[in-house]
Amino acid sequence: MMVRAHPQSGAQVAGRRWLMAVVLGSMFGAGGIMRAQVPETVFFDVPDSLVTQPVPAPTAQLSAVVDYPADAGRLTLIALLYRPDALVHGPGPYPTVIVLHGSGGMWSGDTIANGAKTALRRWGERLAGRGILCLMPDSFNPRGIPGSFSSRRPQHDPLIDDALCSPNYERPKDVVAALTFLNDLAEVDRDHIGLLGFSHGSQTGLNAILDPSVDLVNYTVDYVNAQNNTVPLAVPSPVRIPASLPFPKVGIFYYPGCGHFSYHGSPGSTAAGRYMPDRRMQVIMHHGTADSLLGVSDPDATPLTGSLYPLKFALASAAQAAAEGIDNPFVRHHLFDHVNHSFDETTIETQGNWNTPQESVDEKANRLARDETLKWLELRLRKHELTPVPDPNLADALRVRWMGRDQLRYRHLTSTNLVQWSQSGGDVIGKGQEVLVPVVLPVEKRSFHRLEIDPVPAPSNEPENAGFFLSYGDFSY
Repeated sequence: MMVRAHPQSGAQVAGRRWLMAVVLGSMFGAGGIMRAQVPETVFFDVPDSLVTQPVPAPTAQLSAVVDYPADAGRLTLIALLYRPDALVHGPGPYPTVIVLHGSGGMWSGDTIANGAKTALRRWGERLAGRGILCLMPDSFNPRGIPGSFSSRRPQHDPLIDDALCSPNYERPKDVVAALTFLNDLAEVDRDHIGLLGFSHGSQTGLNAILDPSVDLVNYTVDYVNAQNNTVPLAVPSPVRIPASLPFPKVGIFYYPGCGHFSYHGSPGSTAAGRYMPDRRMQVIMHHGTADSLLGVSDPDATPLTGSLYPLKFALASAAQAAAEGIDNPFVRHHLFDHVNHSFDETTIETQGNWNTPQESVDEKANRLARDETLKWLELRLRKHELTPVPDPNLADALRVRWMGRDQLRYRHLTSTNLVQWSQSGGDVIGKGQEVLVPVVLPVEKRSFHRLEIDPVPAPSNEPENAGFFLSYGDFSY
């Protein structure tokens, strides 16, 4: 956001008015208060044009949910909607995050009446407590899947086959359905929507946000036939998010496998090909080296080797971005040493136990990934209002204020001609509080202001994290 500040003389107005001209894109920040949240249960359909026939029947427990509109001709999703407290955060519209559950399903004990699993519930409450609306759809029960869908793959055996809810081509339809539902809610800031996925949900999210440069023809998967031979099976191309719907600005994906059963071509290739997230997005991934889906052969080896499909996925995206002449939408890939799959399902220790034997490596990764996730959500999903205000101590003088969101770094730049810019003061680290800085006006008493904002860098160089954050240089691929 950039504003032009120009004090008016007292003869012109009773008091002062401040002229604001927005001439650059919005910036974003963070902040909020944690409060217990009770989610609302909502229902919405997958668009008819995307529903595969015949429509799968929902589970018995979903059909029994009060007000669930069971209809053999519709695929109706059930979701939890975590709303911010309007008394704390105002009436909205709010930035919004769609949370995509993993292969273990969404519900505690696989029972809808129990509510969301602990790790998912924590995210719903955490986001709503920061003033972010959170929509959490269940992809399984509407398709007749009562619980875990883990260890599924393209396979002739229906007890193993994943076609009913493939994260490649079937489940991404739920992202389109969620965006369709959110598009009709007045409390949603349609320009600031993000995705947060876990494992199977992360693969779902990645397949829902392909860049327009990606070829969508002749998609196949590695299918195990009745003779136990792996053969290519023709399957649907990834869905596109219609232009009429809001498009996510950020995707944060915890431990996706990224092999996708060769859905995007060879998962071992780092060449430009059929995969890159949409160029309008920024994408962050989190993995641990003890996670089989990262594909490290031996987490104690130096360098780390193995299939490493997530690394190769990001590198293939980088190659395609380079071919397109744009920045790689994968902006961060956090790799935690000796950390397992589903590390976010652990507790987060009290601060006094951080970096002590009481904090396991998974708990530490959970804490650090949480912080990095929140930074990027705040950066990409917040509007940032940069406002000139009168200086109460000096006549015809100004201050500029903005909300300094948690763990975002701000640089306040000024100009008199919109061509030459200089930083005013030092970097400011947001702490969830308003920032108010004086402005030295030039002779013509007119100035332009804008902010450069980025997340505070991950604490990879802190002594207590030495060797815990790994880089691609630690791997041989």
